[in-house]
Amino acid sequence: MKKTITDYRNDLASAEKQLEQATHRINRLEQKLKYRESLSRKERTHRLIVRGAILEQYFPEVKELSEPEISEVFHYIVKDELHQVLKEAIAYVRKQVLG
Repeated sequence: MKKTITDYRNDLASAEKQLEQATHRINRLEQKLKYRESLSRKERTHRLIVRGAILEQYFPEVKELSEPEISEVFHYIVKDELHQVLKEAIAYVRKQVLG
């Protein structure tokens, strides 16, 4: 059976509707992804700010240093020794304080 021009128009309208729905679905998914990424960035930013404030609380001298100076200070510190002390402190805190 041959298709009429009306059949082709109906097929075209159906295909256009499907395309519009698929485009809308893609846009919704992209917005959802962007929202989740933004939450992740906000959580990271909050965590960095809080940890930086804690660092300043225990080492007030760093308040007066620029970012490059802070980087150089930590570069100068013997990293292996600092890591060992930090690991021991974390183990102590987790065992004694947090139970």
